[in-house]
Amino acid sequence: MPAPGGLPEPKSFAPPKRPGASEILSAALRAGIVDELDGAPLEGKLRRFAERGVGLLLACAFDEDPYVSGATAVLRGSAASAASGLRFAAKACGAGKTAVATLSRRETAGFSRAVPGTAVLVAGNRYPARDLLTRRLRGSGEKPAWVGVQACVALAEAVKRGRPQRETVVTVAGDGVRRWRNFRVRIGTPVGDVLKAAEPDEAVRLVVIGSSVTGRTVRDLSLPVTAATRCVIALRRPPAERSFPCIGCGRCQRACPAGILPWLALREMESGVPDPARLFHVEDCTGCGACGIICPSGIDLEAAVRRAAAVRLVASQEGGDADETA
Repeated sequence: MPAPGGLPEPKSFAPPKRPGASEILSAALRAGIVDELDGAPLEGKLRRFAERGVGLLLACAFDEDPYVSGATAVLRGSAASAASGLRFAAKACGAGKTAVATLSRRETAGFSRAVPGTAVLVAGNRYPARDLLTRRLRGSGEKPAWVGVQACVALAEAVKRGRPQRETVVTVAGDGVRRWRNFRVRIGTPVGDVLKAAEPDEAVRLVVIGSSVTGRTVRDLSLPVTAATRCVIALRRPPAERSFPCIGCGRCQRACPAGILPWLALREMESGVPDPARLFHVEDCTGCGACGIICPSGIDLEAAVRRAAAVRLVASQEGGDADETA
């Protein structure tokens, strides 16, 4: 997809001759690389990883959403660059080990054939796979951290060729388009132009940017694509929202990768006088939304946990006993 009119062209720069940690960080900064996983500048993330003493740096080469396939497409098309960029990122933050994480053994086998010698982990298909893999790795004594596979490719281009991050891969999906496709999009392109390229149905009534779980509805289609715009979902009708009282099934507790009890947080918040001492670990919520996805009553449990976390925060600031119970 061509560059949007009127936007300044990012400038190339001389790549470092001997890319040490500081040179790699400088290249990431000059290239303006933003990690698609969280929209954070890569240079700042790598500095924070170094401060935390991250030991295992993982490249996330999968999408945890049935609507999205951009990360997998990038891995298949740029496997060598992804592996190279991951090694540069690890060198910049001092991580001693690296691995590429995929969802399936099929993707693992394909990557290993393309780039032999690079460690690969299978995250599995249970949502949220990234959080669950992180938890398993921490349980085995690792100190893991994540970067996006697109950010890795962009870092390889910056360090080797002095190229700034100009493009990102965006999946356009939903029942409002004729065919779900991945587009390589110039950063800054209006969302509406990306949607138009996918030949949308005239009956489109709702456009969501981001995943189908944690994305946000947009009405202004002139908004620019950013490096973190991983998906545009076009729907002909809003999804039906139905909510029933909690039935106490405990599925949300089993689904939570952080070990939170969402049903208990909901019960406390609905009581009107929530006890901070009963809001166990709510501040550890990763925002994955798994609790709400699995809930048979359709309750927005993530919102309840967020409110509970705010209660815990206020209680701790006021010197309450919340900090003594976790």
